[in-house]
Amino acid sequence: MKTFKYHHEDPVPLSKADLFKLFNDNRVYKFIIELLVSLGKTDLPQCKVLEPGCGNGSKLRFFSEFRVPPENCYGLEISEKAIEICQKWSPAAMNFDVGSVMDMHYEDNFFDLIICSGLFDCFNEDKDIGKVSKELSRVLKNDGIVFILDINENFNNYYRNNPAVMAKNLRPFNSQTGELETLLENEFTVVSRVPSFVVENYFNSDGEYASVYDLPSIDAKIDKEEIKCAYTLWTFFKKL
Repeated sequence: MKTFKYHHEDPVPLSKADLFKLFNDNRVYKFIIELLVSLGKTDLPQCKVLEPGCGNGSKLRFFSEFRVPPENCYGLEISEKAIEICQKWSPAAMNFDVGSVMDMHYEDNFFDLIICSGLFDCFNEDKDIGKVSKELSRVLKNDGIVFILDINENFNNYYRNNPAVMAKNLRPFNSQTGELETLLENEFTVVSRVPSFVVENYFNSDGEYASVYDLPSIDAKIDKEEIKCAYTLWTFFKKL
């Protein structure tokens, strides 16, 4: 499994990159809310949420804003530095631990929701993905939901001229052929697959950085799949 530096490790001045990150995050969050409502998983104050490979903890902070109590939010990271960042930027009641997603210390059937953001692309071996899948299934309640946000078949096309990104040797999953679904099929059944967001930067028709006024039209084009996404949001149920 690969480990990387996280956003808050090297603080930089506010920039357009923060605007685009907010745009991308909101694209993910709007689909999560829609799916939770449509699936009847709405009693969030009673839910326990896990983010394995939690990075800086931003996804858990999102759930706490939508009524999941901070004490019901759990983050796991192999990086001690990342956990320090999570603890610095998150409510004190949140639970953050250093550990491996392949061997988690949580009880069986403990979590109602699991969100994995950029987790599976760190594993190049199918057998490792299988181990992770079994662990996620073990700690998820029978009526639980797993959200997986990860890179798809378009990722390398967008980033092939970025040596720093390509050097990470991330593993994309072909959303058109059901590659991730096949890898997880022993433990999970796919519910939905949604194109999530494109890249870290967006540009207008003049080739300049998009302004906040350009983003609604970009948002609509992504929803209509007129712009190909590099990231996909998958939703899974646990197989019983």
